[in-house]
Amino acid sequence: MLAGPSEEQQDLYRLAFVKNCFVIVVRASGALDTHSLRNAEEPHITGELVRSVRILIESDKAEPWMWHLEVLDDPPQDLSGRYGKRRPRIDIEFVFIGRRRRLRFHIEAKRLYRSDSANKYFGSSGLQMFIRGEYAGTWPSAGMLGYVQSETCGAWLRRLASGASARRAELCVCEDFPDWHPADWEGAELDSIHISCHERPQQDLGRIQIFHLLLDLT
Repeated sequence: MLAGPSEEQQDLYRLAFVKNCFVIVVRASGALDTHSLRNAEEPHITGELVRSVRILIESDKAEPWMWHLEVLDDPPQDLSGRYGKRRPRIDIEFVFIGRRRRLRFHIEAKRLYRSDSANKYFGSSGLQMFIRGEYAGTWPSAGMLGYVQSETCGAWLRRLASGASARRAELCVCEDFPDWHPADWEGAELDSIHISCHERPQQDLGRIQIFHLLLDLT
């Protein structure tokens, strides 16, 4: 009997999948009409982003690795004890259609446009949904998108990095992991990705890495 992929191989597959998801998000965001989205609500922006992703991966010019990806807008998530409309809904879900267990990558999006936006980003309906295991409970990584609608991406990146550091206990930041640091992935499309690491003690799910990306809609 052939042995399945090792844990190290699974980690490499997962990381490659996550990178591909972000490559697609960055490329698809370049086709958005940012002027019309400068004051738009999050569901409007996410809907347009997902539509742009679908156009990209279903086009005749799609690269072969894109053929195995599916993107879902606001899909309900399976969670024990939550049924029907009470199920939590993640903003974006990528699915890798493979022969083995289908890989999934979940992304939550928040607008960054006013003084309390960082609280929303890190709050109970934002990053903490991953920490509580309500999103991506069976996966080791997930993503956060920040829709920048005021100031600059650089200003918001500094604000979020500072906010994450100030909320270490609240966000269950991993003790042996830097608070917030660049992913250092190769390629101009991925040079703005940052990573944070969080424990999920309430559900005994282990830690989760969160990949952060800010999109400029100003």
